[in-house]
This record gives sequence, C-alpha cells and structure tokens, in this order.
Amino acid sequence: MRALNEDAVVVDVEYGFAVVADGMGGHNAGEIASRIAVDTLRERLPIKIQQFRAGARQPRPHQFAEQLIGEANRAIYSTAAGHANCKGMGTTIALWLMHGEHAALLHIGDSRIYRLRNGQLQQLTRDDSLLRDQVESGLISANEAATSHNRHFVTRALGLELQTAVHIHEEALRAGDLYLLCSDGLTDMVEDSDIELILDQLKTNLELAAQHLIQLANDYGGADNISVALVRVLDTAQEKSGLLGRLLSWLKR
Repeated sequence: MRALNEDAVVVDVEYGFAVVADGMGGHNAGEIASRIAVDTLRERLPIKIQQFRAGARQPRPHQFAEQLIGEANRAIYSTAAGHANCKGMGTTIALWLMHGEHAALLHIGDSRIYRLRNGQLQQLTRDDSLLRDQVESGLISANEAATSHNRHFVTRALGLELQTAVHIHEEALRAGDLYLLCSDGLTDMVEDSDIELILDQLKTNLELAAQHLIQLANDYGGADNISVALVRVLDTAQEKSGLLGRLLSWLKR
C-alpha cells in the first residue's frame, strides 16, 4: 500500500550472510537510513570475512559484525545531523552471518530472524518495541497487543543515537536448517503458524516459499513494505576452498 519502499535487503552466498533493514516508518528518509546500513555491511563484511578465512582469528565474526553495525549507526546519525531532510531517520537491522558450522545473528529493532528446524518455527530475536516491553511487563495481554496502536513503536534502532547496543546470538548450524529474515511488513500481517506451514511445505523451493509469504502478507492487507530473505543450510561440513556452495539463498522484495 505504500508508494515508498523503506526496506533494504542483501543476500551474499559467496560470503555467507544475509541482511534485512527496515527504515523507520514515520521518520524522515527512512529509505536512506536502511540503504546506508545495508550498503555498509555489503561493502565491508566481505573484507572482514576474507581476513577471517585467511587465518585472522581476531576479532571473531560476531565482533567484527558488531563493529560494522556500529559504523553504520554512526554514518546514519552523522547523515541525519548534517541534512535537515534526514533529521530523525533510523532503521532496524537483522543480520545472519555464517562462519564454519555456526552462524552469528545480530539485530536491532523489530525486524526478525526465525529458524525452521524439524518442522518447528522459532523466533530467534526479541523485538525492540514498546509493545513487546508492555507484554513482558504484564501491562497488556498478547491478545490486546494484536490490536494495539503501539505495535510499530520501536525502542531501539540504528541512527537515532551516536551509540547503540546490538543484540548478538550464536547458533550451531544443522543440515536442513532454514533461516528467515524479514521486516515487520510480513509478521504484522501473517501469523507465525502460517509462516511455519509455508516454510515447512516449501523448504526445498525457497523462491516459491518467499513468493508465497509475500503474497499472503499482501492478501491480508499489505499495509507495509514486505521483505524476506531465506537461507537454507545444505551441509554442516566445513567449507572448502572458501566456497559456500552448501547454501541456497533467495531474496524476495
């Protein structure tokens, strides 16, 4: 329904990472903020990953990923401070980064990362949102949250402050794991149970799975930009010759 797409996405099979960013709705130039975040990671992560694969074991992948997200945060903040039309802009970020038999998950805001394992979908990130804080503190029920006007109010995002804390989680990979990164344009419209059903039925055809998720969100109203990135782990053996042929990925915007 929106004329302007404030989401930005990148999937890089060669270097084994995926990113989804959602520019802040209601803020100025959200599309600029999300693009700065994604471009910073797209350009800088491969350099750090090459160094790590060459034997530079410090910093670890989650550490240099956190550093680069910090760089993106400062770039967004500085851009907003120097341009009146960008004042107050910000973005969420969700990053999935493979290293060996593990993946580092980093996020800020309410873009999410899920994992489908043995037919069970699990949300691996916690939304930085006023609504989530209210539910966890017992101020409102989960049913009340579903219709709350506070569902889009995030409590943390890139670019709003000079420094920001990043949520970091490490995952041990298993063959057959399917990871979903998405903006809230999907999860506001589609229940987790429906996402689980689609991913489980179409896990061998990621393009079709992504298309079905996007279509279902639009069928249910499509009130926001909908971005989806899917990554499936084919084998947990160590990569050979630096190639990540064991991954299938698909991006659908």
